[in-house]
Amino acid sequence: MRDVWANRELRNWVAEFVTTESQSEATERWVNQVHGRIVDQVDQVRQDPAVQNVIRDACEAHWRAFLANLGQPVQTFHLVEEARLVPIVAAQHGYPLTVIFDIYTSGEQAVWEFITNAVRERPSDAVDEADALVHFWTRSSTWFDHSVQQSVALFQAEVERIRQGDAARRLEVVRAVLGGTLRDPREASARLGGHPLSAYQTAILLHTRDDAMIADLPQAAQVMTTALGLRQPLVVHPGGRDLWAWISSTGEPDLTLLAECGAWLEDHHILAAVGSSSPGIDGFRSSHSEALAAQRVSLVGNGSGSGPVTYFADVELLTLVGSGEEMRRFVHRTLGRLSATDEQVARLRATLRALLSSGSVDVAAKRLLVHKNTVRYRIERAEELMGRRLSDSPTEIDVALRCYDTYLMSGAAAVEQPEG
Repeated sequence: MRDVWANRELRNWVAEFVTTESQSEATERWVNQVHGRIVDQVDQVRQDPAVQNVIRDACEAHWRAFLANLGQPVQTFHLVEEARLVPIVAAQHGYPLTVIFDIYTSGEQAVWEFITNAVRERPSDAVDEADALVHFWTRSSTWFDHSVQQSVALFQAEVERIRQGDAARRLEVVRAVLGGTLRDPREASARLGGHPLSAYQTAILLHTRDDAMIADLPQAAQVMTTALGLRQPLVVHPGGRDLWAWISSTGEPDLTLLAECGAWLEDHHILAAVGSSSPGIDGFRSSHSEALAAQRVSLVGNGSGSGPVTYFADVELLTLVGSGEEMRRFVHRTLGRLSATDEQVARLRATLRALLSSGSVDVAAKRLLVHKNTVRYRIERAEELMGRRLSDSPTEIDVALRCYDTYLMSGAAAVEQPEG
């Protein structure tokens, strides 16, 4: 094969490409494309928001390191630290080795599509398209091969580590209960150190985006248990920045008491997702499933002010609607011009939400600290922007507003501020 790198024009073209794609906006577009492909094609990743976050960080670090090396005459490789977390967290979450291959296969497909389009969109009379593609393909293939090899080794080492110790055995039992392969509550309780599975079970999923706070996750579980006036929770660490916990109680606990934990959780940069309380081993499974669904909303949403604690009961409807493209189309079709991002329209949406949640113009006015005629005016204006009356489809509008607030609204226009 001829040495395409000896071509000065190609070197200059690559240098310009690296400079352009290293910009923050360009890098973010690339990460969104590759990360989106992986999430769409790998089932385990699509269902696990925590793993999605790890992979997004790895995608960005991979790309920046690859670009930095792309313009060098000799390729060198080291697996970036963020990418080392991917196989480790995958192993900790109990996924098979094939997930690693699926992640990198999907990523490689997206990268090759991106590179092919990038070369064609940057035509140059001095650079042959085939030469540019050969250079990219050679470098990217080598990069992916080394990444997979080292990731497999890390995955296998982590699997071996997990097999050791009491924590690993407890996690294995929990997975067996959640997976339905361990159904005897007495046996499961004994293998879980006496955790009373016949009692009510309240599952809590704890997550932090700050590596320095991972060590505080068990304390967070204890703080929330204490807030309910109960004793030691069952906790397992599935890996990464997550902790799973179950709180047992003789009766159904008052989960509103967990609100007092909000300040502590915020100070420690920890998010909690809480499932409904249900009795027995079936409740152990169902509450965890609900907490996982609530966590998807809290992590996939844009952080529009729901606080550090997300209750499944509060977001159950959103978990059914989902956060995909179908939801986006539904929101824009239902709200019309009321889905605009400016502050005035945000105020109209907040007024609609206040009216829908209270059912009263007077109550909505008091909640927003405005005159009731102001509420009426805003409702009329909102109806004009939507092209429909609120009374014609209140349920659809309410759902669309909830989806908008959770998934689509920018933080800048998140909450209606009291006036006056």
